Amino acid sequence: MSESNSRAIILETSGRDLDVIRRKLEEREYTEILTIAWPEATKVLHNGGSGLAVVPIEDGDDVGISRIEEMKRLRPEIPIIATGPAPIPDLILRAIRAGAIEFLVRPIQSTELGQALDRVSIKTGLGTNYGKCVAVYSSKGGIGGTTVAVNTAFALARSEADRRVALVDLVVLGGDIRIFLDIRPERTIRDLAEDIDSMARHELMNYLHSCEDGVWVCPDPNLPDEGELLTGRRVVSVLRRLTQNFGFTVVDCEHTLNERTLAVLDFADEIVLLTHLTLPAVRGLQRTLDIFARLNYPPEKVRIVVNREGRGAAGDSNNPQRLQSDDRCGGPRAAHLSERSEIEDRLSPGPPRVYPQHLGRG
Repeated sequence: MSESNSRAIILETSGRDLDVIRRKLEEREYTEILTIAWPEATKVLHNGGSGLAVVPIEDGDDVGISRIEEMKRLRPEIPIIATGPAPIPDLILRAIRAGAIEFLVRPIQSTELGQALDRVSIKTGLGTNYGKCVAVYSSKGGIGGTTVAVNTAFALARSEADRRVALVDLVVLGGDIRIFLDIRPERTIRDLAEDIDSMARHELMNYLHSCEDGVWVCPDPNLPDEGELLTGRRVVSVLRRLTQNFGFTVVDCEHTLNERTLAVLDFADEIVLLTHLTLPAVRGLQRTLDIFARLNYPPEKVRIVVNREGRGAAGDSNNPQRLQSDDRCGGPRAAHLSERSEIEDRLSPGPPRVYPQHLGRG
């Protein structure tokens, strides 16, 4: 974080709420946490700004709302979390209209504050000095998502030798990364998610499986019912910890836009949106792009990768139907994948396609 972004203002808060807020902000590496009254807060905003402000408001009292408005006037970029006595719809609406981007009910709960800070980070881009997160998503399985995720991770590790890469298998029901890499991990993403809020920073590597060339794997759960623990909040907490420690984090996503997947896509710096050139796949791609547009994802965040594997007319590169389908994709296309036979040659022994030799067993 920059100096101003690492500063947080806690306005006129005391007691247990103050303790909870300070502890959570310290975990997020805010280095200057100011617990101050309104006159001092205005001086800070005039002189250098802040990366976050927590402002109490009351029902039937316009003072807190006016302070939020004044903060946004002085520093339009500052993210503000409002705290109130109860989840009163009119009070929440007034706070949001004044400029707050989150609302928490007092007494403040640590978990709810953590979730709010996660959303603030996603919305504002705070912490962009951390590593980059790349999410690989397709609306249906069987078109090469795991192949793309694994090879992206190892290609990044080879091209960015000074930056470690984390590879996360978030396909809860039948993830294949452990099969692709022929590894037998002792711990999975379920274990990491369960301990993420209590573990020390240096313990992270104990939860990951080390592969060659700086790739560390966080595998899918061993049992399907273990996925119940993987809520969107926990998944974001895992990704945040990984991006704090790795230059790149590559995530193989599930093929449905559930809570976990949406949390990953919101958090990701880039989305690799995979498709192939059959009409149902292109139609699914269009629907996904429509959803991304409604989620206000900027166009530069999404990179479409077209799998050239196809059968019949839709897969013929010289066929007008194939070209018409390609044009319907819309958005930026990053690449086309190799033909199916070339990929299959590499899947039998298990190594990523970017490598000519077999990776050692885990």
